[in-house]
Amino acid sequence: MRRFLLLFCALGCLLPAALAAPKLEEGDINGALYAIARPDHWNGRLLLLAHGHRPEGQPLHAKLYEDTPPVRTWVEQGWMVAISSYRRNGLILREAIADLEALREHITQRHGTPARIYLMGESMGGAIVTLIAEHFSDHYAGAVAIGAALDVREPAPTIGLVMQPQMPLLFLTNQSEIAGPSGYVQATQRADKPPVLWRIARDGHVNVNSAEKIAALAALVNRVENGADLPADFDATIAPPPRPSRMTLNNDGSGTGRVTDVHPVYGNLTLDLQPDDLRRLSIEPNVWFGLVVGERLIRVFHGAAFGSVKRGEWVAFPDAEGWLAVAINRGHAAADAKLAPGDAVTVRRLRSE
Repeated sequence: MRRFLLLFCALGCLLPAALAAPKLEEGDINGALYAIARPDHWNGRLLLLAHGHRPEGQPLHAKLYEDTPPVRTWVEQGWMVAISSYRRNGLILREAIADLEALREHITQRHGTPARIYLMGESMGGAIVTLIAEHFSDHYAGAVAIGAALDVREPAPTIGLVMQPQMPLLFLTNQSEIAGPSGYVQATQRADKPPVLWRIARDGHVNVNSAEKIAALAALVNRVENGADLPADFDATIAPPPRPSRMTLNNDGSGTGRVTDVHPVYGNLTLDLQPDDLRRLSIEPNVWFGLVVGERLIRVFHGAAFGSVKRGEWVAFPDAEGWLAVAINRGHAAADAKLAPGDAVTVRRLRSE
């Protein structure tokens, strides 16, 4: 069965070098921003992405990250990929479904009717695509729900789960959040199209890497278009590949890396450091270490996920792609430390640890 998954990963993860960036369209539909990445030669498949919860008061954005996997991979395979910001932030289900439907209609009118349309949603977006699978499946072929927050409710409930998906539905879920999707799958086994659950042997929320997303979508497409079976209760974990260290070792026993990404909503940092780099500095899991930013020393816990620390505390853990994620539990690390992509940071052991 492992060969089943690795085959799709191998087919989906190979990226030709030095290709032009995907064509990107951006605009506004009824107050919801959108972005569409188009391939040079469209294979007729459209993937609509449903994002997760974003705090009220933050600016709307429709970022596709079209220059990196997995979106770059799908576009190079001939997919059209699109995302909506939704018309507002916060807990939004019914209006988000309407905004995705409006984006589908816009693409159909502008580029022609897709041969098949698939959905992929994360967190609240996973709940949104599950609701679409139950109530509004007419235009869609199947959906992947990643870390689906199935218990999310709008302040004034307008739509709910009925445990009757009408199209193939694959849940991709971290091991620490298995209960909700597992319960849904068990409750819907008598449905005409029962969903399946794929497990990621990694803690966290939506802590899933590009290769795992690519493989899940490829398997769903194989199910829809070729009638292949989707294995149930499947370990879909794909470990990130080994990479050479990018850390600069310093004379005082510390190591320096750089910020490569800042989450546009939550301010979490991605550093070009890896777990092996921390081990080289004798920073083991479940200990506090120092993150040096300019003249400031920040105390950070080397944990497994956001929940490894109390609210307001700093935590670092390997993300699904194998890089070091640094965050404040329920805070904004980038703003607190005044860090941006390209900035240098230094990590070192604390003498008291």
